[in-house]
Amino acid sequence: MRKFMEKFIVITCIIVFALCGCSENKTGASEAGDSAAAASAIILKKDGSIESSLAVEGFGADYSEEGLESLINTSITAYQNQAAQAQVGLKSCKKDNQDKLSVKMVFGDWSSYAGWNNYFLDYMYASEMGMETGTIESSTDGFFAGTISDAYTAGYDLETTLTAASENSAKQSVTKADLLNMGESHIVVLARYGDDEPITVNCYNDILYVSDGVSVTGKKSATVDAMDGYGIIVFQ
Repeated sequence: MRKFMEKFIVITCIIVFALCGCSENKTGASEAGDSAAAASAIILKKDGSIESSLAVEGFGADYSEEGLESLINTSITAYQNQAAQAQVGLKSCKKDNQDKLSVKMVFGDWSSYAGWNNYFLDYMYASEMGMETGTIESSTDGFFAGTISDAYTAGYDLETTLTAASENSAKQSVTKADLLNMGESHIVVLARYGDDEPITVNCYNDILYVSDGVSVTGKKSATVDAMDGYGIIVFQ
């Protein structure tokens, strides 16, 4: 699981870009009036797709805008050669005259998002070192977005206690038994470690419960802070 989040550790100055970033107010994002997203964020769409965007300060001169765009697109092609069902796309890659980088990506589902981000860390490292990239393995460890029932089936034991996030929450706190009785509600599970940047998750329905280390920033948005373990968000 740790591998998923290690891409925030700077192997080169752009490893931090791999996951996601500042979200725009689009369909499925938090409502107007919600707190602004943190430096990294994702938008969960009702159709199961995910949008991500990132703004990185002080990007430096290691890559041109065109060079980074080429690297991302090449990694996407390589990943899809290994995982043909994955749906991954680069929407834009821009860098301003202060070397502030903005990258926006789209993913067809949670497994495409998790799989490519895990893959990209090894791809980036192999490319930098001049190593073979064809043998890189991918996994979806460290991230899940779907129903509670599906998360349990996927192997997440849900042995946790979550606290209420809104007035729509039926209880002040819920445990595993409660969660299993909410099987058709939705859950986001995100592995986080002490060196990782906060990530804001924008949901398409109201958030009901969150784990320790997750700060509610709006009816449909919450920020997962650095921790050793999982950040969990349950929403309608």
